[in-house]
Amino acid sequence: MPVHKTAAIVIRSRDYGEADRIVTFLSPDVGRLTAIAKGARKSKRRFLNSLEPFSRVSLIYTERPNRALGRIDNCELVSSYPGLRQDLQRLGVAACLSELAGEIVGTQENVPETFAALESGLNLLDQGLPPESLLCSFLFRFLALAGYGSRWQACLVCQQVPRGPLWFDIAQGGVICGACTTKASGRLYPLQVGTWKLLRLAQTLPLAKLSRLRFDPRAQKQCLGLAQGFIRHHWGRELRSFKFLEKISSPEA
Repeated sequence: MPVHKTAAIVIRSRDYGEADRIVTFLSPDVGRLTAIAKGARKSKRRFLNSLEPFSRVSLIYTERPNRALGRIDNCELVSSYPGLRQDLQRLGVAACLSELAGEIVGTQENVPETFAALESGLNLLDQGLPPESLLCSFLFRFLALAGYGSRWQACLVCQQVPRGPLWFDIAQGGVICGACTTKASGRLYPLQVGTWKLLRLAQTLPLAKLSRLRFDPRAQKQCLGLAQGFIRHHWGRELRSFKFLEKISSPEA
């Protein structure tokens, strides 16, 4: 049975049986992979702190032919990103980005780029940058990597530079001028001109510059509404981590 070594980020981890854990990783080499860590819950040394979600690790695993699960032989912690674990909001954003990265990597070929984007997002959260702005910036970057890049440069109808008031067509994935809404066929979401400019930059800026974007509360609300509506329309479901993020962002929380 072949043994492999790769860099990886833990996407999720769950207990299995009385002593084991099943862990899903994102790797720049093989994409998403799931493997079992035998005895991980009983041994305090073998996988010390390396199987927690949102951890950057060095992974050695064995492929097992005709089985969905590989076997984790060794997993060493590279970074636990402690800064993002000290704040529920950062933890919620990390969950959203990790879940989305894990979902899209099975549908496209840009695996190294997706890994790099997730690693960058976790690093920035760990450094203390505004989590809400990072979420807005990286959501649409991940969707673009998955082949769902939105068309921001010109109105979908008149093909001119969009003029306010602006709308976003969920079905077609693009912006529409207020004067062209009567010719639109899909469901439309209102969009501030400022939000449109930020999302256009989020999709086109080099990865290293995404952290410069700042979304005010109204732009954040619009961006998350667009992302949720877009994912729901094109995938037929929602990201589970969005519900967690909404819960911890509520006034009661």
